[in-house]
Amino acid sequence: MGRLPERRTVRALAWRARWAIWALFAALLVRIALPGVVSAAGGGEPVVVLAHDLAAGSQLTAVDLRLTRLPAAALPDGALVSADQAVGNRLTIDLPGGMVLVESLLSSANVLDGLPAGKVAAAVRLNDPGMTAVLAAGDRIDVMASPGPSGSGSIAPAQRLAKSVQVLGVSGLGAAEDGGSDLFAGGASATESGLLLVAVSPEEAALIGGAASWALITAVLVPP
Repeated sequence: MGRLPERRTVRALAWRARWAIWALFAALLVRIALPGVVSAAGGGEPVVVLAHDLAAGSQLTAVDLRLTRLPAAALPDGALVSADQAVGNRLTIDLPGGMVLVESLLSSANVLDGLPAGKVAAAVRLNDPGMTAVLAAGDRIDVMASPGPSGSGSIAPAQRLAKSVQVLGVSGLGAAEDGGSDLFAGGASATESGLLLVAVSPEEAALIGGAASWALITAVLVPP
């Protein structure tokens, strides 16, 4: 009868330690099932991962990155193997820390890079989206606003909102395929969205923003 309390005590201790036992068992199982997983100090291929969470548009610096090693079979296509490949680039989407960096998640372009002094970047949605099919980054346009036809059927002249402004980017996949700057990639083609990004003065940006709610917005291609 004296052994019964001892057995109960052993069982109680085992029950309290069940999570530690399971953790140890899981660790042993991982070591058995994934013998190819290696640490940064061991073998494997070098790969660049994020050191912490970062938001889309963040420009990467050396402190945002760390180098680890993974089995070659575990590396995704386009994985970066050197921090130099990532520093200075920007993230195209939000990413968590520890994420392996691949080329498709980075962009070297920034719409504000090279923006002329005193200018801002304004989005302009054209009422004739087909116009974007003939535009590309670097083109010069006049941005026009028209009230549309009057009740009497007469045509009111369009008002020039911005004169000879530089196109920074054209929306959609169609623009990228034609060699334009695809700053708004994500589904709609250029002929579907009609969205442009242009370098304008703050005053011109205010006019464009004010006219967007009531006017028909068009663009006229002009010489540089």
